[in-house]
Amino acid sequence: MPFLSRATQQGGENRFFPTEWQFAFDAKRSFLTVFLEPCELPPSASEDLKAEMKRREWVELFPSREESLRRILRFLYEQKRTGVFEESFSCLGPDNTGWRLGGWQLNEADSTGENSGSLYGIAQFNPALPPQTVRQTAAITIGLPGRPLMLRYRRRFRLYAPVLGEASFRVAVDGEVIDAASHSDPAEDEWTTRSVPVPDRGARQAALEFTVTASSTANYFPSAEAWVDDLRMA
Repeated sequence: MPFLSRATQQGGENRFFPTEWQFAFDAKRSFLTVFLEPCELPPSASEDLKAEMKRREWVELFPSREESLRRILRFLYEQKRTGVFEESFSCLGPDNTGWRLGGWQLNEADSTGENSGSLYGIAQFNPALPPQTVRQTAAITIGLPGRPLMLRYRRRFRLYAPVLGEASFRVAVDGEVIDAASHSDPAEDEWTTRSVPVPDRGARQAALEFTVTASSTANYFPSAEAWVDDLRMA
């Protein structure tokens, strides 16, 4: 990533950075130009390199630093991704655009204990309403190849349901459930790694969905909470 400032704008051709940038350009490396402040491309850079830097994606760390850092993060994510789909829910937000949170939200809890986050969803009753079913679904559309895949992810959940109630968590691809848990299963208060197969239904665009559901036929109050993190489909 070339970092540009007034210092690079004024730098001469004998400085190291034009040479390093030219090496990256000649090697056809992916790069993202980052402007640290208002400035121009250095005159010492070759014309073909300057044309390429203007043509390719670039970001400015001013005036919105947070949004620019998010764009840098997503650029780096695309460069390092090795699977069909990966998501770590960083401290700057999701690695991927297009999440439809549907009542879920980003959460500070992280499976690695580092400066990152997770996706958190909760389904619980409104005490003012009669017996009901509450469902919250977070989803993202991803491109699937025509071959079997495995989804690896980490999860925690708290599923509580008194008599005549149900609480559940499920993972689905286009509505086809590939992993699930209910209140009758052992609790998972600690992060647990799951690896589940994704059936081959041909090459397609499909929705990866995470759903928590709480329901009851009586005036009791079941609830379903879940955290998901470190998704990788390959």
